[in-house]
Amino acid sequence: MAGIRALIVDDHPVTREGLRTALSMSEDAVEVVGEAASGQEAIDQARDLSPDVVFMDVRMPGMDGIEATRRIREASPETRVILITIDESRGAISEAIQAGVSGYLLKDASPDALVDAARNAVEGNAVIHPQLTKTFIEEVHLAETEGRSTPLSKREREILQK
Repeated sequence: MAGIRALIVDDHPVTREGLRTALSMSEDAVEVVGEAASGQEAIDQARDLSPDVVFMDVRMPGMDGIEATRRIREASPETRVILITIDESRGAISEAIQAGVSGYLLKDASPDALVDAARNAVEGNAVIHPQLTKTFIEEVHLAETEGRSTPLSKREREILQK
């Protein structure tokens, strides 16, 4: 696979630096093509840079990562967004699913997990931090029970149920 072009979005410069360093540690090519410190900057950078994947914090001042995800996906459906956060709440996960994220990772993810997430997202696979799998499954079941749709394919739902 050709190198993956990534955009990093977090309102904390130290976190952006850490993500950039983690992505560069892998032998696989993940090229950080840009960084943004807010949801609006993320939208602008995604439009200008056309990254393959965006690693985005959920909670940021102003426009949060979920709303920015929604807007990026509307403007560029082929761009994959992986939310990376400390927020494990079911509400945030539900909003993320509805916004069309390709993944949801916690900030304790290893450098290899970040690269694997980027690769999987670009290949069209859902990426979920192992600690959050149960919460995702519960949210999918709840959505189905309430008659809401989820952005997960039938195959992705089958995988989650195993």
